Amino acid sequence: MVLMNAKFMRSVFALLAVSALSWAGCQKDDDTPPTNETELITTVILNFTAPGGSVSSFKFSDTDGIGGNPPVAEDITLAANTTYQLDIEFKDESNASDVKDITKEVREEAEKHLICFAASGVLDIPVTLDTDADGAPLGLETELTTGQAGNGTLTIVLKHEPDKGAANPCNTGETDVQAEFDVVVQ
Repeated sequence: MVLMNAKFMRSVFALLAVSALSWAGCQKDDDTPPTNETELITTVILNFTAPGGSVSSFKFSDTDGIGGNPPVAEDITLAANTTYQLDIEFKDESNASDVKDITKEVREEAEKHLICFAASGVLDIPVTLDTDADGAPLGLETELTTGQAGNGTLTIVLKHEPDKGAANPCNTGETDVQAEFDVVVQ
């Protein structure tokens, strides 16, 4: 009889253990970080203001988003040996009847954003002029100085929640949009 009770107790214990494990496996994982809902950015506009005040604008557009049709970027033409004020705009043009200007949100949440630049060929990387409330760079307002005539590329990357204190903050955070332009300096 004692043997039967021991077998019975082991069976009950095993059933309870399996039930407890099953119940624990169904519990919500509270350690899961919340997902970051980023804005859709389909368009990047670069506005170059020359020393005399004339503005030339160039557009990168990917209105159907990643994976659809390839993006279209206008070729940038700039004068040699000139310093330009470069202002950047971000838009959501996925719905032509409801275009959203994302630039305002980027400016308002400057601590959570960073615009990174890469340049090749005859171009130097633009110098960031604006900062967030903590004094860290933002990049909506920059200065770009051209040198000799030639060709190059300019890449603009909007980062969300980068570590601005990191050695290379452009390697941190999430990429909201990346736009590459071919540039001709003449």
